[in-house]
Amino acid sequence: MLTYVVRRLLYGVLTFFGITIAIFVLVHSVPGDPVTFYAGSHGPSSLSHAVLNEIRHAHHLDEPILQQYGWWLRGILTLDFGTSFIDHQPVTHRIAQRLPNTLILNGIAFLVAAVIGVPIGLWSAARSGRPIERASAVTFFLLYSLPSFWVALLLMQFFAVRFNVLPLFGMTSDDYLDLGGMMKLADRAKHLILPVITLAYSQLALFARFSKSALTEVIRQDYITTARAKGATNGAVLWRHGFRNALIPLITLLGITLPYLISGSVITEQIFQWDGIGRLYFEAILTRDYPTVLGLSVATAVATLVASLLADLLYIAADPRIRLETK
Repeated sequence: MLTYVVRRLLYGVLTFFGITIAIFVLVHSVPGDPVTFYAGSHGPSSLSHAVLNEIRHAHHLDEPILQQYGWWLRGILTLDFGTSFIDHQPVTHRIAQRLPNTLILNGIAFLVAAVIGVPIGLWSAARSGRPIERASAVTFFLLYSLPSFWVALLLMQFFAVRFNVLPLFGMTSDDYLDLGGMMKLADRAKHLILPVITLAYSQLALFARFSKSALTEVIRQDYITTARAKGATNGAVLWRHGFRNALIPLITLLGITLPYLISGSVITEQIFQWDGIGRLYFEAILTRDYPTVLGLSVATAVATLVASLLADLLYIAADPRIRLETK
C-alpha cells in the first residue's frame, strides 16, 4: 500500500512538472504583450518607455523564455505566484480572496447534484428496460447536452426578469450591509439559487447516468441473483449488494468532478457576476495578466492531481481486489 502511494506521488510530481511546462508555453504563446496592454489601459501617453521597461524587468519579461520559466518555477515551488499586472497584488492573495466564494458555490452545486443524481440513477437502473427507464435516459442526455450559458440566461429571464422572484446577478443585494443576521443569510441564499442550478443540472445528469450504468452492469451478476433467491428485498439488493460494487465508476467521476470545486466555472461566474475563481480567471485572460493566469492554471492542475490520487486511494478502499494488487 505504502509503495503504491509513493509511486503515485512520484508520477504526480513528474506530471506536475510536465503540466507547468505546457501551461507556461501556452500562456506565453498567446498573441499580445501584457505590458503594452497595461500601458494602453492607462492611456497612450501616461507611462514612459522607461517605466514600461522597468515593469518588464520586474516581471523578468525582458529575459529569455527559459530563464523566465526558471524564475516562475522557483516561485511556484515556494507558493509565490508573483504579482498581478493589473493591481500589483500578490497572485496568492487574489486567489485566496476569491477561493471561498467558489468553494461555496461549487460545493453546494456538487452536493445537490450527488444527493439527487445518484439515487435517481439507482432508481432508474432498478427499472431497466421499462419505458420510464428509457425516458429517464433521454432526460439525462438532454440535461447533459444543454449549454450552461443558455440555461443561465433562460433562468435569469424566467425567474429574475419576468417574475422577479430571484436576484438577477451578484452575490448580495445593494442593502446587504443594512440587513440583520438571518436576513443576510437569506439574501446570500437567494443569490445562490440560480448559479447553483446552472452548475448542478449537468452534474446531476452525469451522476445519474454514471450510477445507472454502473448498477445496471452489477445487477446482472450471479451474486445479485443469488441474493434475490435467498429472499432479499429489492432495497437490500440495491444498497447492500449492488451499490458498493458499483462504486468504482462513481469514484472515477468523483476524481473528475472535484477539481471544479477549486477551478470554479468561468462562464457561470461571469454571467452571474459571482466574485470567484472562475471570474478572476476570465478577467485575467482578457487583460493578459500572465501571473494570475499561470497561478490559477497551476492551482487547477494541482487540484486535479490531488483528486486523481484521492480517487486511486478510494479505489483501494472500495474494491479489495485492487487492494491485493497494490501489495
